[in-house]
Amino acid sequence: MASAFSGYKTESKCVVTDYACLCANDIYIETYAMAVSLCDEDDTKVAWKGFNKSCTKAKTPLAESYKTYLSLGEEDHVDGDSITKKTVVTKPVKFNTTVWRNNYLSRQDKTHVLKSAENYVNILNAFWGLLHVLAFIRLVYLRIFSSKNGRPNALVTKLRKYLFLPATFGNKHVESVNLGKASLLTLGLRWQTVVIASFFILDIVFLFADVPYVKGPETVYYSSANELSRYIGDRASVLTIGLWPIAFVYGGRNNIIQFYTGWSFETFNVFHKAVSRILFMNACVHGGTYTYVYGHLGSFNGVGNWAYFKTKVYGDRDDMLGTVGIVIASAIILQSFYYFRHKWYEVFLALHIVLVVVFTAVIYHHVNPNGYAQYIYAAIAVWAFDRLVRIVRIISAGPFTKATLTAHGDATVIAAKPSHGWKAKPGQYAFLYVLRHNFWESHPFSIVENKDGNYIFVAKKHAGLTHKVHKSVSAKENSVDSVRVWIEGPYGNSFQIQKYETVLLIAGGIGITAIMSYALDLKRRNTQQHVILHWMVREQAALKWVKEQLDEISQDGVFEIHIYVTGENSRIIEEKNINDSNSEGIQSRSDSLTEKSNANIPIIFNQRPNLNSVVTETVRNASGSVALVSCGPADLADNCRKAAVENVDKGVGVVDYFEHAFSWA
Repeated sequence: MASAFSGYKTESKCVVTDYACLCANDIYIETYAMAVSLCDEDDTKVAWKGFNKSCTKAKTPLAESYKTYLSLGEEDHVDGDSITKKTVVTKPVKFNTTVWRNNYLSRQDKTHVLKSAENYVNILNAFWGLLHVLAFIRLVYLRIFSSKNGRPNALVTKLRKYLFLPATFGNKHVESVNLGKASLLTLGLRWQTVVIASFFILDIVFLFADVPYVKGPETVYYSSANELSRYIGDRASVLTIGLWPIAFVYGGRNNIIQFYTGWSFETFNVFHKAVSRILFMNACVHGGTYTYVYGHLGSFNGVGNWAYFKTKVYGDRDDMLGTVGIVIASAIILQSFYYFRHKWYEVFLALHIVLVVVFTAVIYHHVNPNGYAQYIYAAIAVWAFDRLVRIVRIISAGPFTKATLTAHGDATVIAAKPSHGWKAKPGQYAFLYVLRHNFWESHPFSIVENKDGNYIFVAKKHAGLTHKVHKSVSAKENSVDSVRVWIEGPYGNSFQIQKYETVLLIAGGIGITAIMSYALDLKRRNTQQHVILHWMVREQAALKWVKEQLDEISQDGVFEIHIYVTGENSRIIEEKNINDSNSEGIQSRSDSLTEKSNANIPIIFNQRPNLNSVVTETVRNASGSVALVSCGPADLADNCRKAAVENVDKGVGVVDYFEHAFSWA
């Protein structure tokens, strides 16, 4: 009833939010008592209790029962229909049923909006829960019941060809979409985009669906427009904070969802960014609608709109915190654009963590008075669990593991032997902390195991930590150094490629570490599969990264190995020129590769293979199922995916594609 009465002039000139004034004003108190008496008995008690609570907080408590004030108002009052906005009210006002109804219904609508928002939050969280269940069912089917022999199911093949394998648009997935030389963004897979679009549509529907408002001037927020804006803002606030834990779940490295869905880090990263941006959109709707409401309330409270707006935004602690939160959220979204992430990843990561911590603290104090702190607690719990597991992983690998670093060309090969019992599966990776250089920084590296139990990581020199490490090692005698490291892992999926009759492994640059781990696993199993390896590197020096591993897999000549040195001409005596359907170039046997130990490995200089032709020919010649595994730069990954999509329905058996992409940013 505050809004219905606040527009009239009284001698006290109380502002509707000034309870110290209102609760000392007999005219207002008696008017309020007559108004709430029109409600149901239970609603009347709740309304009066709430009003008295505000009065007590303002140090002007009232009687516990409204009936004393009701009798005083009934004795001497003025009828609401007999006064205008210009009338100076000197007696309690008894409003007619229409005014009471509008106020009562608008308050009921407010309760409904908040309750329904909580229900919609549950539905949106259930959306992701259902997706996780479907992913788990798929994983169980693939690992237990799925057979790689025989003709693939036609429906499943079509779904994979048009939904699960391809990029959203065109062929770019790992490689960024550019504007000139500036990298703008990367596109998810088509199925990921369908999921995100579905979530986005649901969120939009729930923002505006079933938002009631009262048509008429006498509402809680003085007009229908203000009321509708406020309720949409309230709905947006609950949708924002209620989905906050999901953003944290997809932003962490450790949670059970990764285990039972089989999703990659890349998939989690895609969903983390999408959910966070949708939540930011909700927060902007919340802030925008509140700005509109606060900008139109002054005239109803006897002050200018701008004066009232400043009082609310800058004078109210909760509203000020909300404004600060929007500013911080804007900074988080801005600095997380792909261009900044990719160009200054270490700076992005440190700033991102700091901003999110500050944002969480600010929003906690913003929402706690309204009873929504449980969502913040859930998000913090997810974050704390992730950090705790990271520490446990480091300790389990050996907190003072010694590593030998060797510089080869523009890369550093790191050999470390974790504690007994630490084991990485083929294709997995670990985050490495080099304690001598910024011990708080970690970088993800694929892992390959030597026969002696040492694990090999190859770090290509870029800006930041990898540059510092490479420069330090290169300055040592023979470009060899020994340091202490922390190993956090292993992480990631290990694909079950041993079930396929033909395995095609394609690596680019340091992507050979992940690919080599699969090749070694198959070799040590004495596999009878047809295994083909294609590796592209810029210079011959890179061949020393995995020298011992190449020796091992090239024994007996069982594996078909092709190495392409794309940035150099042959510096070794040519043996012969070759021409084939995939590429043309100079093939040599490189004695410098592993000191004459595997001179039987052919090397093609200054040429790249046509990956589409390589995949097409492999699928065409295969007598059964084919597994294509790639790891390397963005263009290599996208070309392999394109070739897999084109050939997924061309094989005699199942054709599957597995990708280890360089997509941490």
